[in-house]
Amino acid sequence: MSLGFDAEARQEWRKGWPLALSCLSGMTIASIALYVIGSLIAPIEAEFGWSRAQIMLGLTVSTLTGALLGPFVGVLLDRWGPRRVALPGVVLTLVLFSTLSLATDNYALWLALWLVISAGGLGVAPTVWTLATASSFKKSRGLAIAVAMCGSAVSALVLPNLSTWLMDSYGWRQAVPMFCGMIGIVLLPVIWFGFHSKADMVRGGSAQPDTETAAAVAGVTSVRDAVRSPQFIKLALAAFLFSVFVLGMVSNMVPVMSSLGFGRAEAAGIAGLLGIGSFTGRIATGYLIDRYNSSVIAGSLVLLPVISCVLLLNVDGSALMASAAVLIFGLALGAEVDVVAFLAAEKFGTARFGTIFSLINSGWTLATAVGPLLISLSYDLTRNYELAIQLSIPAFVLVSLLLFTIGKPLPFDEPAQI
Repeated sequence: MSLGFDAEARQEWRKGWPLALSCLSGMTIASIALYVIGSLIAPIEAEFGWSRAQIMLGLTVSTLTGALLGPFVGVLLDRWGPRRVALPGVVLTLVLFSTLSLATDNYALWLALWLVISAGGLGVAPTVWTLATASSFKKSRGLAIAVAMCGSAVSALVLPNLSTWLMDSYGWRQAVPMFCGMIGIVLLPVIWFGFHSKADMVRGGSAQPDTETAAAVAGVTSVRDAVRSPQFIKLALAAFLFSVFVLGMVSNMVPVMSSLGFGRAEAAGIAGLLGIGSFTGRIATGYLIDRYNSSVIAGSLVLLPVISCVLLLNVDGSALMASAAVLIFGLALGAEVDVVAFLAAEKFGTARFGTIFSLINSGWTLATAVGPLLISLSYDLTRNYELAIQLSIPAFVLVSLLLFTIGKPLPFDEPAQI
């Protein structure tokens, strides 16, 4: 079946499916911290007596460091290509996250461990995987980015349940290195053999790229002109606001479900539905954004969490209603990275995509740091998540307006010769 693809798009997929699969694997590894921290809250809280905001501050430290250093990684991507950055990044991420098992009741050590973890996260940021796919796919770029970003959906589906089961069975200290090792055994070979992109051929390869390959890495070559444009400002602000509230809720979804009266195992099971929603949202978004007006699709999809918020405010013990809310959150989560990456490539091209998108991703990463902490802090202050859910609704409406009015692509320069 062609699924509506023309011959050029089908040819892209015949050549590029190993790359898309390797990017999916990389994003799975990149999402470990976000989807495991929720399962760690209860055992850490019980053993050390820290508040939930204190526990989440570790993730905040890690992601803030990533936000500060993200543009530097973007420059490396534009100079070296994604493969040289990604391969050491995935190994470091798995090894360094395992060091959480060394945590004690010394709170400074907890924060220091998360600071160390941030070093690995730099090499597996979304910019790495989106640059590879954006440079290698043109006709089906939206769907290719969607497939690559489905790695976070895999994490959302698998890791809350896997990590909770391992922690309940073996204790959290043993569980952390166990699931990191399991993930590495399965995914590292996929990345090693499949992660080769046109951006690597232009920037990191030893051979001179052909005309078609060089043309694939074209766009705005002045980073200054790009970041001063209304398109960049709207896109960066929309990505930041959306991430603060969606990722803040997502990372706390297990305790959110527990606060609504569900048991720990049931809460983890409901939270795991994020993965199904995210996967569905990503594939559907990628398919739609390749065919219809990208701004209209993006502005519509980011309104989905409003429905989730209304449902969560009226759950009243209904597992069905809670599951529906989580699934819809997952649909929006699946659309988020994809539409921002697609719009960045569409508006600015791929000549300096690593640097430009890394600047957007820095704000995104900052939101990842701030969102979970704010949601946890709201719980510590009010003993529920109702206030955080209520404040999310107007934020999603504002994000929608920004994306609806983002504007036309900037003029592209000649294909980059790097």
